Amino acid sequence: MNHTDKRYEQGKALLSEGRNDEAITVFEALTQDMPKFKKAWEKLSYAYVNSGRLKDAARCYEEILIRYPKDTFALYQKSVLEEKTGQLDSALESIEKALKYGPENAEYLYTKGFILYRKKRLNEAISWFDTALDLDPFFFAAADYKCLCLMTLGIYDELILSCREYIDRFEDFTEHAPAEAEYNERGGELFGKDSEMIKKEDIWHLYSYLSFSYMKLGAFRQAEEILKKELDFDYEKSRVYYYLGLVQNALGKYEQAVSSYLLSLENEPDFTAARINLGSVYAKRAEAELKKAGRITVEVNDLFKKSLSAFEIILAAEPENLSILYQVGKIYLELGDLSDAEKAFNDVLRLDPGFVPVYEYLAKMKFNAGDYEAALSFLSDAQVKDPFNYEIMNLTGVIYSKKGDNEFALKCLTRAEMLDPVCPKAHYNKALIFMKEERFLEAVAALSQIQETDAEENGISYAKVLSFYGTALQNIGKVDEALAVFEQLLKMTPDDESVSEMISVLKNEQD
Repeated sequence: MNHTDKRYEQGKALLSEGRNDEAITVFEALTQDMPKFKKAWEKLSYAYVNSGRLKDAARCYEEILIRYPKDTFALYQKSVLEEKTGQLDSALESIEKALKYGPENAEYLYTKGFILYRKKRLNEAISWFDTALDLDPFFFAAADYKCLCLMTLGIYDELILSCREYIDRFEDFTEHAPAEAEYNERGGELFGKDSEMIKKEDIWHLYSYLSFSYMKLGAFRQAEEILKKELDFDYEKSRVYYYLGLVQNALGKYEQAVSSYLLSLENEPDFTAARINLGSVYAKRAEAELKKAGRITVEVNDLFKKSLSAFEIILAAEPENLSILYQVGKIYLELGDLSDAEKAFNDVLRLDPGFVPVYEYLAKMKFNAGDYEAALSFLSDAQVKDPFNYEIMNLTGVIYSKKGDNEFALKCLTRAEMLDPVCPKAHYNKALIFMKEERFLEAVAALSQIQETDAEENGISYAKVLSFYGTALQNIGKVDEALAVFEQLLKMTPDDESVSEMISVLKNEQD
């Protein structure tokens, strides 16, 4: 064995023993003496990488390419190192040269796609990842990054199809030992595809892309199914439980959502977003039960208290969290604790005087207490900050109506109608004024604009709408139309004798 061979073997032995700096010294001397010795340059590059000297590692391949300009492997390794040091244009140029001399290499095709991904040229990157997969269908990294590009671009339908295809293709190949690296003598152990294996975590990536896509498309049942499968992988369980809670909340599965958020917090106690959503879902459950029962029951009270408990933990760490203070104020209001509700709302305004929804709640509280002037003061401040707010204009009209100033009330309500022609509140409140003033033709015009679904969604009894509408029609002599309205009302309230009597009266009028 000659002197050069001994130094090469010595350097390899030093690398295998982890004596990296000594190996660098040996290979630097060897490459200086034997600049055409490619293997020595490659091992020196490997040693530089181990020391974090990536630019020096790339320079080793530049030295090889001076002497062997068509060495595709050297061009490939140089490209990878340039990408790692952020020299993306140079990396792209290097890999394109490698592909010129070795166009049928899946690793090179993938690397070009990856560099284009780093340059945010995602559609081009997808094309190269597809080409790599055409050549090597089991090139997992190409599949993984293709899915990541699709997710970033928001192409969720295609992402779902790709994820399902790749899960079927790769799921049975996890944790297999890597193939014997053929590139060992060429430094390929740095980057070679053959030195890698598909791990369970890699397959989990595909499931996480899949569940995310279903959530983005609003396909919550499919998202729930995939998220439950993600739990089997035992990765980032707190995040998976959190998203499962979001999906179950969207499906109206409030109890299951609570369970998911609690499990998320069990895995990560400081997960603020999970605690916020836990408090919100308790409040949603309480509101649903309150709507069903029509009053504060023991269960409703308990759910609101649990919601407050979750929010108070957040406020202990973030006392100026506006959204949480706002939620707390609304819960206290539901519980009838006006003092604490007002305190929470005033804290919001102290921190952010532009938080318009709080003005509305404070105005309603003052209005319900009979303090019309204080209510109007809050609404006036809100109008300055948001002159196009429908709710503020509508409530202002209601309060002026209560004060007896119907003329100004109607101006406010007409303004509200202009801001949101679909929302029925202003139509209804104008109709109430018209009915009181016996302006029945105008009442009919206002009430005719209110649809049943819109009324119920906005807390307006559609039965009352029909009652006023039928009465107004009767008063302008439209008996047939009034009869049809009351017959519709009777279907909604079959036990209401007054409606039956009105129908009898109207039928007599027809005769």
